[in-house]
Amino acid sequence: MPDIVTIGEALIDFLSIDANVSLENTTGFTIAPGGAPANVAAAVSRLGESSGFIGKVGDDSFGRKIKNTLEEAGVDTENLIIDRNVNTTLAFIAIDENKKPDYNFYRNHCGADLALRYDEIEEGYIFDSKIFHFGSLSFTGEPLRSATLRSIEVARGSNKLISFDPNLRPSLWENLDDAKAEIINGLQYADIVKLTDEELVFITETPSITKGTDILLKYGPRAVIVTRGPKSCFYNNGDIFVELPSFTVKAVDTTGGGDAFVGGILVKFLGRIKDEKTLFSLEKEEIEDILKFAQACGAITVTRKGVIPALPTRDEVLKFLEKT
Repeated sequence: MPDIVTIGEALIDFLSIDANVSLENTTGFTIAPGGAPANVAAAVSRLGESSGFIGKVGDDSFGRKIKNTLEEAGVDTENLIIDRNVNTTLAFIAIDENKKPDYNFYRNHCGADLALRYDEIEEGYIFDSKIFHFGSLSFTGEPLRSATLRSIEVARGSNKLISFDPNLRPSLWENLDDAKAEIINGLQYADIVKLTDEELVFITETPSITKGTDILLKYGPRAVIVTRGPKSCFYNNGDIFVELPSFTVKAVDTTGGGDAFVGGILVKFLGRIKDEKTLFSLEKEEIEDILKFAQACGAITVTRKGVIPALPTRDEVLKFLEKT
């Protein structure tokens, strides 16, 4: 059974071929399998650890492409359900002139990821893992929401390390009040939370990363990690606060950088679990080692086009770190 299991959306990203334009002005797309939890599973596998993905796709060309791509990346797809009654979820993405992703999802009323039911999930798959990862998009609709919550209960009941990515996508929520409430609900289940500085401000309503991460820790996480793209990242576990500058690279496609970063974080924590080391009472140097590894994963990924094909191997990450 895989050591790291993720649950949630697997979809096809339609990536604009044009630079610095919104979706309405793009002239064409390339396609690539994606979805944050699926990307994280692929990132873990590419780094040499065992991963599995729990989710649902349609019995269509896009669904088969996702399954094949995950398997090629080394991800176990035993719990990837293929359902002929729903269509594989699609996401259209452009990077506008402000370097911000512009998203449009084809998911409501037809997205296969939302149709995942808990009775389709093998509990032992979660029980036999070491780390369980989920994101907030699993809370945007039923039956996926209930399936995710029950899966989290299994993970918590069997003492798995639980990771949460708030991954805010406003267009997928009925309103932002619901989004905030569900994200806060997710915080109480998590040991590790990784989010962007923009997501931190959305949840906590403070621009201060120190204050914002302290607020999140009160909901229950043991560690909060905040990324700021090309600037830096922060780690706060309530006892120690660390900021680490980002690596300077020439970004080609930032779509999967955050998911690669999460994969790097989980791989480093998995290593500590296997070595029976403490997970949260860490020295500054240990935290910096974890963050540098994750930052290298993200930095390499954004220099390449696409998401899963762009994810680095462990050797690539180590060679990158040797040169910096």
